[in-house]
Amino acid sequence: MNVRILVQVTAWNGADIIGVALAAILQQTVVVEEILIVDNASTDGTADLVYPEIVTVVRHSVNLGIGGAVKTGIEYARMRGYDWIWVLDADSDPRSDALELLIRTVQAGDLDGDREIGVVGSSHNLVRLGRMLHGRVLTPGGPRLPKLHEDRNYIDCDSVIWSGALINLAVVDRVGLPRAGARGCWEDLSLDYGDIEYTYRIHRAGYRILVHRKSLIDHRIGKGLHRRILGHDLYSSNHSAFRRYLYFRNLVHFWLRIYHRRNWPMLLVWFSYRLCVTLTGIAVLEDERGSKLKACISGILDGLRGRMDANVAG
Repeated sequence: MNVRILVQVTAWNGADIIGVALAAILQQTVVVEEILIVDNASTDGTADLVYPEIVTVVRHSVNLGIGGAVKTGIEYARMRGYDWIWVLDADSDPRSDALELLIRTVQAGDLDGDREIGVVGSSHNLVRLGRMLHGRVLTPGGPRLPKLHEDRNYIDCDSVIWSGALINLAVVDRVGLPRAGARGCWEDLSLDYGDIEYTYRIHRAGYRILVHRKSLIDHRIGKGLHRRILGHDLYSSNHSAFRRYLYFRNLVHFWLRIYHRRNWPMLLVWFSYRLCVTLTGIAVLEDERGSKLKACISGILDGLRGRMDANVAG
């Protein structure tokens, strides 16, 4: 089975880092037909850099977040007859065989079930957080780690993050495009949790969501911080107050209004743990603690209210 794949890179003020992603893409063990850079209104000249001939640049007039960029990429890919789109961030560093391993999984077709593959994603080496990410299984009590089987290279999940996701464009006819606002990255699920919602939506439509254990991306999330305290490792992504707000607002919105089942006691236990870990990391490791802690609480409150249009960055 031959498939046409568009590689998309989402960029926002990534002039100093996008070269790493492009070099990794060009060094893949399969030939890449086209690379689409969706520039989210960068102010550092990202869109104006000199790129290889196979690179096409589309520039948004405002920052529509990763969800908005993926929406643009999917529309571009469908108009040009691509079958799949491989989504990467500007700071993603896929290993040389990452795409080939995903393609092999797609070409294998129905591995052990009767459902079509909707998304197959890479595993992530979260460099600054000290752990490996293999997607998530969503339960009424919150997200859980998927079960790993030593006798196979792929893992069944309910959702994966944008970076490294190879998305079957045939799913768009059934599930539509990703959720994203039109005014900025703060609107709707444009920046945080949009990937969880979209791949969960694909899974609910009857498609399989897989993660390949050996298709690896080295991913540097934020300006990660680490400290060993009383014999335990404490990590923090060190994201801005704006991102903390969006993360908790969108997380609460998803689990309260989008996910189809809830076990309230278990969900509250998971959420309390997630919140405590985040607040502890901010308080112990990060600067600008007050604004970040306040942003977390504000995000939770707006998530409870269902307010998805607050421009806290403006």
